[in-house]
Amino acid sequence: MIACPVCRKDNDNYATVCTHCKAFLQNRIPNLNLFETAWKMIESPRAGFHDITIAEHKNYTLFLFSIFGIPLVFTIFWYLRVGDRFQSLLDLIIWAIIIGACAGLVLGVLLTAVYHLGVRLMGGRSNFRSSMGLLSYSLIPIVFTLVLVLPVELLTFGMYLFTSNPHPYTIKPFSYVALVGFDVAISLWALVLAVLGTAIGHQISTFKSVMVVALTLCVLGGVFFLSPRALQMLK
Repeated sequence: MIACPVCRKDNDNYATVCTHCKAFLQNRIPNLNLFETAWKMIESPRAGFHDITIAEHKNYTLFLFSIFGIPLVFTIFWYLRVGDRFQSLLDLIIWAIIIGACAGLVLGVLLTAVYHLGVRLMGGRSNFRSSMGLLSYSLIPIVFTLVLVLPVELLTFGMYLFTSNPHPYTIKPFSYVALVGFDVAISLWALVLAVLGTAIGHQISTFKSVMVVALTLCVLGGVFFLSPRALQMLK
């Protein structure tokens, strides 16, 4: 709780104005700066999630979900080895971007709905918009892979990254293991951020935060389970 410096009444940790005397309790944040907030996810996640929670407008949430969908679809293409269904690597990249950007928007709203339901069941305090902001910005590490890792993977393996004959491991074993390992580490980082953001933004325990994120992750896993049928459309 925050004690008002004027009337000494207790207020919620994320209140910007005292509910009793209307005095300002902390700096008001009308809008989020994308790059500044993204950097805080690396430098000081707690401060970043605090800013997201008290921000009046949760800017760029849909944009981040849309960008997140692109590496997600590339991962699905890699897992399902769909390279032989495309005439060239350029075709695959174009389809992954189009499908990923659209699917990211839809999936982001769906995941937020599941995530927010879990938060409410666990006694979380923040609203749906805060849930969307916290969840989308916790995906920043995965968004980074679109710029920093995926180009390296495509330049190293080309279409072979998405085929099983030959498997990319047989071409460059060390590079393949290193890049896949880095992708796994980035995904774990995003999960840690999601748990931390849930605990901070919704003011619930770490255990409850883990349960909420696990529930959301199960829904995301369902997307991978259903994706083979969806890809039949590309045949």
